[in-house]
Amino acid sequence: MDEDNIQVEKASIDDAKRILEIQKVAFLDQARIYNNYQLPPLTQSLESIENEFNEKTFLKVILKSQIIASVRFKVNDGYVTVDRIVVEPEYQNQGIGTKLLKEIESRVPNAVALQLFTGKKNDRNIYLYKKMGYKVIKNQRTDQGIELLYMEKKP
Repeated sequence: MDEDNIQVEKASIDDAKRILEIQKVAFLDQARIYNNYQLPPLTQSLESIENEFNEKTFLKVILKSQIIASVRFKVNDGYVTVDRIVVEPEYQNQGIGTKLLKEIESRVPNAVALQLFTGKKNDRNIYLYKKMGYKVIKNQRTDQGIELLYMEKKP
């Protein structure tokens, strides 16, 4: 992939439908890992994601005038909560997740800490987050029995 041809921009509510489409295909791997197709990213409605635009900043990655990835984040008292990095499957493992995390850091340069979570069985995500300087701060089991790792990076 030619990195010169990809742009990261703030997304608008008009992008919600496309972001939700990417989210649903991107999280299919997670569903397979956990044998659970009722994960919240897979069952989220368009109305629900549109409502998130009121409280979170959404970024989108554009390649050849198509949205191929997205992330959302929220800043509260200097803490940045990073949520749902989603990348079209054909563009995964090509540095887009790293680019999105770096973009958030550049947009919130005075952050106290950046926080996110991922499934304990998601080796690819854990590898990326550790490579970017995130450390596990707690484990928690969901109502669906999935163990989550909460991670944090202090700049």
